[in-house]
Amino acid sequence: MHLYCLALSRTDFDGSPILPPQRNDHSFHIRHFRSADNGLSWRDQGVAIQPGGASDGADAFNVWSGSVIMGKTGQTLFGYTGVRNISPARTFLQTICVGAGPTPDAMTTVPAAAISCPLRDYDQITRLGFYLGPLDRLGDRAGEEGGPIMAWRDPFLVRDHNDELNAFWSAKIGPTRPAIARARLTEGPAGVSMTELLPPIELPDAAEYTQSEVPKLYHDKASDLWLLLVSACNRQYEGQPDSEVEFQQRLYTSASLDGQWESALVSGSVLTGLDGMFGCSLVDHDLVAGTLSVLGPFTEQAGPEKQLSFPPVRNISLTSVSGPAA
Repeated sequence: MHLYCLALSRTDFDGSPILPPQRNDHSFHIRHFRSADNGLSWRDQGVAIQPGGASDGADAFNVWSGSVIMGKTGQTLFGYTGVRNISPARTFLQTICVGAGPTPDAMTTVPAAAISCPLRDYDQITRLGFYLGPLDRLGDRAGEEGGPIMAWRDPFLVRDHNDELNAFWSAKIGPTRPAIARARLTEGPAGVSMTELLPPIELPDAAEYTQSEVPKLYHDKASDLWLLLVSACNRQYEGQPDSEVEFQQRLYTSASLDGQWESALVSGSVLTGLDGMFGCSLVDHDLVAGTLSVLGPFTEQAGPEKQLSFPPVRNISLTSVSGPAA
């Protein structure tokens, strides 16, 4: 089992502590861990991705969350969020990047350019119905027109039933209106490129939250349904105290990657029993049996001893699955 997560030293170059609220002022890297016992213990494999690799500057300032999948040629594909180095006031201008490596250990072939960049592709993105703030303020650290920061991040790479590569990521259709983006991708000798960016995916209960982050997609063999796991929160504006924000893991199902997406449970999409967790992944799932195994980190709301760390794999029971799996 492989785990990839954002990582940052707890101390600065001068030895002073880096506090959790200060973390976005520093460069992350994506670190790789392996487990031979289904997540009971982990061995650190070192740095998998670090900023500054993309030739077009797409990740010059930072790297954020993404995903890893095997490529058709035997290489490992590394999807990740790049953050451009624009100005101290615009530190959140995100891009969607895909690199490669001969093994799952690290990305060794950096992308020449982002597959999608709001600065470069502004007209294409907004024409499809996605929301991006004013062009001259993209990535503003104060947020977008009264809402949270820009959302064009967290690419998750997944193959459809035709073995074609797709990417899903976090997006918006308004300053506080979340959506999911999807693109069809092409794998070629020069790397991965975008074939088509599709219109926004609006989830059925998205009016209940303002951000849909780190989407993860899985095919559930038992029910023959696709699962979409989203980390959602109701942050109204950037700078709002975390104590006022509710963080949730929400699960949706669809008979096809093309939708229509529905809440996975009769009670809705919220998964209970995961308080204080965000950015989760499914380790195992069986909708017919109503079971999920979940791995993910704690947020800052979990307290100083647990925050920004990983608990053991959690098994949760879905007592009232909706739709065809019921």
